[in-house]
Amino acid sequence: MRPLYIDGSPGCRVVLDEPALRISLTDKADQLFPMSRVSRVVCKGVVEWSMSALLACADAGISVLFLEKNGDLRARWLGRASDRQALTQRLIDLLARADGPSLYENWRLSMEKLAARSFARRIGLLDWREVSVVTLRRQLFVSLGSGGRQCARLLQNILHAELLVWLPEADFVSDDEALLANDLDLAAFVSQLLLWDFYPLLLDDDTVSRAAPMQAMATLFQQRSDRCYLLFRSTINKLHQFLLSVS
Repeated sequence: MRPLYIDGSPGCRVVLDEPALRISLTDKADQLFPMSRVSRVVCKGVVEWSMSALLACADAGISVLFLEKNGDLRARWLGRASDRQALTQRLIDLLARADGPSLYENWRLSMEKLAARSFARRIGLLDWREVSVVTLRRQLFVSLGSGGRQCARLLQNILHAELLVWLPEADFVSDDEALLANDLDLAAFVSQLLLWDFYPLLLDDDTVSRAAPMQAMATLFQQRSDRCYLLFRSTINKLHQFLLSVS
């Protein structure tokens, strides 16, 4: 299965043509995408969906991400999830403790520091062991420029969409009420972690100067998807170890 990326425009519409999704574009022939081959859908800009298409995606376990024209996340449509899994339950148990939220926040900050320092080392900063995440983010904001920042937003949401598929496979259910009550969005957090691995490439002018940033970032992700998955599994393993250590 592969992700489906839709770069929307006025007149773009997605309807159910069972067992496929039919995408209609103004002045272009309709395209059919069998749902059995679609892992997730990422829509950017103006895309009109029929309710039957959305419900079919939910029934098939296909998540849909809706992005603004500038790449910001607007909404998520989640497919059916299974019963609560082991990772989810451990995290819920931790958050139910008085010290749970602060313990989880400390783990989250430590993971972000690891990812940021790895980025600093890769780009050759001499003080990569000491530089703070805040400082690196401030420098990135300037160095990336508006075009690079747009590409980063697009790429982070592409990663987010992928994580909505990978996390359930790793025994994590993101829409549990207890997690939502704590404003815990693991897919969003891990997508931010994985993005650090792409920043050296996004600082390359050739990467961010392409005509169609949505497709360019989708291609960039596909080229590095195996590495991303390994980094994701490493993060989940660290989360498992952390939860076991505080249980």
